[in-house]
Amino acid sequence: MTAQECLTLAKYAFHKAPTGGDDAFYKLLEQSTLHTHKVDSQVTSMIVDTQFKVYFRDQIVPMSGIGYVASYPEYRGNGAASQLMTEILQENYKQETIFSYLAPFSYAFYGQFGYHYVFDQKHYYLNSTDFPRGKKTDLTVKRLSFDQAKADLADVHGKANNNGSLYRQDFEWSYYFEIKKQPLFAIFYQGEHPTGYVIYEFKDMTFVIHEMIFLDETAKQAIYRFVSSHAGAFDEISYTAPSDSRLEADMLEPSQAKISLLPYMMARIVNLKAFLKHFPIKENKQFTIIDDILPENNLSFGEGEKVTMTIGEFTKYVMRDVILREYF
Repeated sequence: MTAQECLTLAKYAFHKAPTGGDDAFYKLLEQSTLHTHKVDSQVTSMIVDTQFKVYFRDQIVPMSGIGYVASYPEYRGNGAASQLMTEILQENYKQETIFSYLAPFSYAFYGQFGYHYVFDQKHYYLNSTDFPRGKKTDLTVKRLSFDQAKADLADVHGKANNNGSLYRQDFEWSYYFEIKKQPLFAIFYQGEHPTGYVIYEFKDMTFVIHEMIFLDETAKQAIYRFVSSHAGAFDEISYTAPSDSRLEADMLEPSQAKISLLPYMMARIVNLKAFLKHFPIKENKQFTIIDDILPENNLSFGEGEKVTMTIGEFTKYVMRDVILREYF
């Protein structure tokens, strides 16, 4: 009953159904913990804590994904959300979770809990005729269903630069690309080996790219050629990309595109001792960390120049070269 109550609360608080409908919400709960605040046995506030893993510095480590932070209007401001956030962080500390990510409704609010703005997202919006044309290659392109594509999608994704992004297992692929959305898939092969893919959909007269990964120049040119071949059928192309994307470098007329880099997700280190065990600090600095929510993280370590940082500032410092691929 609690899951259904939380879905009802989410629809009320966000004025819409979850992307992908009720099935997407219940799918997310398969890998999540629901944290709720109740009054007279009725759910009044909620947060979903989803257990993910992320790539970081050539390792795969646990991450707590915070979402569906919601309260009924008459209960907002009563401290329930803050109580639930603290509870979640304390639980994840005990589980030695290393990171937590969230998409904030307020950077200042989540800053109180040690989160810091870390991730950007890059938006491209351009006329279809301005997309890079690509070149003819010897690669084979196959348009496949999700079931047909998922093994090769995972193979290509796992070989790409994903520092900071999700490590995708069956749950993540299914949730994002089978339940939450049902896009189209084109995979590019050198012989039998996949070397790139594009995940996309058609939205009115816009060709929407959800994800585009190529492992070499040949795959990039083949993907560009595939996308640009749709120019006659669509007016515009949109693409929300990782912050390190350089699509504009391959455009003939880059000034014609609308390109924006927007602040996006926040992150924080949850268990600092676990982080340092995986990623020892080798710089000539002595760090002193201040964490108002998890005092267990109030540590000093390293040798050299003395530097004092909040846990959020330290998170930003060590995650300065990350990207995020998950914008869908």
